Amino acid sequence: MGKRRVVGPTAWILGGAGLFIGAVAAWLVSQGNPGNMGLCIACFLRDIAGFFVGGVTNQGAVAYIRPEIIGIILGAMGAALVMREFRPRGGSAPLVRFVLGFIFMGGALIFLGCTVRAWLRLGGGDLSALWGVLGIVAGVLAGIVVLKRGFNLGRGKTLAKPLGWVLPALAVVLLAFALLAAFGAKPEFATQTKEGAFATGDKPPAVFLKADGVPDQVLKPEGGSLAEDGSIVSEDGSVVASADSVAAAKPQPGGKRAALWVSLLAGLAIGVVAQRSRFCSIGGIRDAILVKRFDLLFGVIGLVVGATVVNLLLGQYNLGFTNQPVAHNDALGSFVAMTVAAFAAMLLGGCPFRQVIMGSEGDADSTMAVAGMLAGAGFMHWGTLASSAKGLAPMAWPALGVMAVILVAIALFGARKKA
Repeated sequence: MGKRRVVGPTAWILGGAGLFIGAVAAWLVSQGNPGNMGLCIACFLRDIAGFFVGGVTNQGAVAYIRPEIIGIILGAMGAALVMREFRPRGGSAPLVRFVLGFIFMGGALIFLGCTVRAWLRLGGGDLSALWGVLGIVAGVLAGIVVLKRGFNLGRGKTLAKPLGWVLPALAVVLLAFALLAAFGAKPEFATQTKEGAFATGDKPPAVFLKADGVPDQVLKPEGGSLAEDGSIVSEDGSVVASADSVAAAKPQPGGKRAALWVSLLAGLAIGVVAQRSRFCSIGGIRDAILVKRFDLLFGVIGLVVGATVVNLLLGQYNLGFTNQPVAHNDALGSFVAMTVAAFAAMLLGGCPFRQVIMGSEGDADSTMAVAGMLAGAGFMHWGTLASSAKGLAPMAWPALGVMAVILVAIALFGARKKA
């Protein structure tokens, strides 16, 4: 009997797909996206949620319909239709999948990035991402233990065709809103971070724009202005942000973005490549440990290599643990948050990127997971549980504890259900 192959021909396809996705993600940073965030499924879904509910959930700094998500959905859908792989299906514990998506988003926003961004942060030289990567490995290991004990949410069944079109239809609606906002017709209920906006570290922060690197226009507080000494004052003349805090102000993540059409086309290309290659940001670790197959792992390696090379070429590579964009340096918090997120992804059967791709192929269960992520994003910001560059929020640890307990309960229920 011949020895089983641990690397098949798809390894090179996945490696090439990872290289492409990593390279495009790094290039999108040069086009205006936040540092080491050319692509982040969790962050971009969070920004989209902020556009619609940001006024309620305190997401003024992270509110923008990210065209990359729209492009990924439409690109994956198009590829699936051309290859006759678009199949409406679902009915496999959709509510549980919604909860798992919700929890994944919670862990990701405490870490500050999804499982894709963890690798991309590493590709940009952000060594603080190592704690998150170790957490991904721990979460995958926990998921493997549960899978070996028989955990299974069941298989989806063929559904009525309209149910398979929910996520692609949502992408079209999002595109319409994005175009309206881009051409100055943003609905009154919507929130959109001003492009190029900076925010001070004050509570509440002062928000302003720059012209040629110099503070130019005060956005918040309303009626505020710039004093001669460089501080920001309110209408009554009281100082709301010192000159030092203005000088140290950071760009608002939602205000850093590539041009709409650039982002949309990049997303379309990524969607096609991800759909055809079956790329997954955690599947490689799972398969390597569980079945000793390394094909998917080539995709992850390619992602890091592609991002690293392009970041080096564009002068965006910054090796170190500190002064990294949209990141904190709480090692234990990062490890635990990504352990929770990766464990949730394992119970879902794939990373959030994979859930978006599968939803674009007609999988209603994956669409429910994406809906859970959107709801989780709003909740995390409404409850002030999401992290910032300063570190974890005060109630992040209790939140992680609750999420971990729920995950264990779902894992036990799923295994017992099969038994």
